Amino acid sequence: MAGRRVVRRGLVVLRRLRRLGPGGRRARETSLAVVVDRSFRVVIVGSVALVLVVATLLAWLSLVSQPQVAHLERALSAIQAEHTAMLDQETSLRGFVSTDDLSFMLSYARARGDMERADQLLQTTGGDGAMTQAIVDLRLAQQRWVSEWAQVAAGGLAPGGVGSDERTSFLLRDKVLFDQYGEARATAVDVTTERLTASREAQRRALVLVAAAAVLTALAIFGAAVRRRRRLRRDVLVPVNAVLAGLEAVAQGSYERQVQADGARELVNVVDGLNRMTTRLADARERAAAREQHIVEQAERLRSILAMVREIGGSLNVDYVVDAVAAGVGRIVGAGRVAIWLTSPEGGELVESCGSRGRDDRPSGRPPVELGSGAVGRAAKYSRLVREEVDGGQRLAVPLVVGSRVVGVLDLHLDSAEPLTDAMVEVLETLAVHSATAVEAARLHEDAAHASEHDALTQLPNRRRLDADLALECERSSRYARPLAFVMLDLDHFKQINDALGHTRGDEVLQTVADVISGALRASDTAYRYGGEELAIIVRESDLHGALLLADRLRERVASVFAAAGEVAVTASFGVAALGPGTGLPSALVAAADAALYRAKREGRNRVCAHEPEPVPASA
Repeated sequence: MAGRRVVRRGLVVLRRLRRLGPGGRRARETSLAVVVDRSFRVVIVGSVALVLVVATLLAWLSLVSQPQVAHLERALSAIQAEHTAMLDQETSLRGFVSTDDLSFMLSYARARGDMERADQLLQTTGGDGAMTQAIVDLRLAQQRWVSEWAQVAAGGLAPGGVGSDERTSFLLRDKVLFDQYGEARATAVDVTTERLTASREAQRRALVLVAAAAVLTALAIFGAAVRRRRRLRRDVLVPVNAVLAGLEAVAQGSYERQVQADGARELVNVVDGLNRMTTRLADARERAAAREQHIVEQAERLRSILAMVREIGGSLNVDYVVDAVAAGVGRIVGAGRVAIWLTSPEGGELVESCGSRGRDDRPSGRPPVELGSGAVGRAAKYSRLVREEVDGGQRLAVPLVVGSRVVGVLDLHLDSAEPLTDAMVEVLETLAVHSATAVEAARLHEDAAHASEHDALTQLPNRRRLDADLALECERSSRYARPLAFVMLDLDHFKQINDALGHTRGDEVLQTVADVISGALRASDTAYRYGGEELAIIVRESDLHGALLLADRLRERVASVFAAAGEVAVTASFGVAALGPGTGLPSALVAAADAALYRAKREGRNRVCAHEPEPVPASA
């Protein structure tokens, strides 16, 4: 309130002083008004001149130059579109001439339509003599190629057969004609580009001239304003200007400036009051800024915590959760690096899972840490925060606890050795609680998901996973015309093995067979437990012949493994089917392989049989 009263009092004094000239005499207001009027007169004349110059330029650009540039750009675009269509036509026709494959004619028809549209656009463009001549030459070269080669090739009238000398000579004729067209096109592009560059250069020169005129006008206005300003400063008291500057600085929030001025007692009182007010306001602003900064940091930290909790709470993928936790904790705490160690399934050690820069930073060479060993091991064993000073910084190990069980450890590396505040430690422990819950939930979900899609005995993917994978592979193979085969195998006389040796030994036989099959497959192939003693294999990127060779190799390997053991003879029968007419659906492919399997059983077991597709009628 005191500061406001000082400002109001100072403004009253300033209004009185403005009406006085040097030495306390009444200023000649008319003279000052004339000076101001002349100053504005110069500004107005210069502004009008500048507006006229700019308006002239805009009119020239919109009515003359820009239409010409747009016209040339359309011509260049039409030439390029026509060239693209010509290339597509030539490629399609050469493919058709080389292979007699009619599928190339579809792309040729599309390219021909594109070329006709480009020709229509090119016909609307014109130019000077050189440009017109270049476009005419381009059209003549194009028509020569179309009439002498493209129409012959498209009509199926190419001489000779595929691979013959006449056909090769016909293709060489295409190269000669198309090269002539390319030369004509290059000339047309060069001429059009030259005209376009010249038009743009004219625009640039016009802009430079107008800019120069604007600068000169501005300089003239500036010079006149400087002269008038000197006259005004001479007619107005300097101490008044100093006080006004101080008041303006206060109004703009600058409290560091101290006004220095001599004059009447009232003016000195205004200056002293203004200086005291700015000092108090500066102190109050510093305190308010400190409080505001603290509030902003707290709010930002809370937003980061909430964002991290939402992110990790919305995912059940372990890798994603640990990456998000590492990145979020590093950002909130300001750690140079954050690593996450997760307890192993056995619970006796911790394995580093993620670095603070995400999956690409995931470590691969650091060995597991035993419980009680190092900062990470002690934090996990005793379920408490552990702090160590390292290389001028510090390392913090925070346990991730769910209930009474430690599921991992947050490993933070801070560049500063100064201990964290109690508030930051509390934030870190809160993050650890949420992170532990999210990591454990994701691990349990992945375990459940794995168990739902894998057989507990053989650890092979189960029937549920097979149905999903086979549907996906059938769709992919049909869409991209890729080969796909399916193999089913059944252990021969497996019931006798169970009856003679017991189900425990039967389970061991199934496990051994599953290991043998999995170890002999390519990385692209997948084995599944279909049910009982039946296994299935998806053989990707392989036809029926390749799948038969694979099945026979697996049959021999199964028999040889158990023959070497000498305890029990185990053989298997295989049925093989490939994707094709009649087996395009997953159910049809499985039924075909199953039928081939039972044929192998009927023909004596320990053999491989292939599905024989029904003959396709000639009418089909």
